[in-house]
Amino acid sequence: MDKTERQNLRVNVKQYFAIGFLICLACVLTYGYLHKPQFPSEVVLKQDFIAGQSIYIVQAARDPDEPRSLRFYVNDGDGRSDATMKTLLAKTPPFLVSDTDLQDVVIQRVANGLHIKLKGAVSRYRSDLYLEDGDTYTTYRVSLEQVETRPPLPSGR
Repeated sequence: MDKTERQNLRVNVKQYFAIGFLICLACVLTYGYLHKPQFPSEVVLKQDFIAGQSIYIVQAARDPDEPRSLRFYVNDGDGRSDATMKTLLAKTPPFLVSDTDLQDVVIQRVANGLHIKLKGAVSRYRSDLYLEDGDTYTTYRVSLEQVETRPPLPSGR
């Protein structure tokens, strides 16, 4: 092998390494883009409801550029930590899901259940809560007063 062939071989090897490096870099960047880090879900409010039951509001995990989502639950806390409650609540369906901020939520205890006032859109709402009361279940009503604060979205027509 003469000197020119060795130089051509070195240039080809460098080109292959450069191409391989660029492919690896593109794969890492694509993976990072597709698997963006999320804010973890967290219990943002715990409020007593009836004896042995509390209202929990959990802010859902989300990407930084997505709107907030609050999930409302009623569960017995039994002095558990927030981390334990997040896991326990994740296994039960929420009775209310909204894209509102926590400061725009007012929860009031009324004679037959709850009255919730909030600003923002509601994506899920259940007006009956069946809560264990010893050996039986008691039905509580959830009334919702909702004010939409966003302007109408364009229809695209």
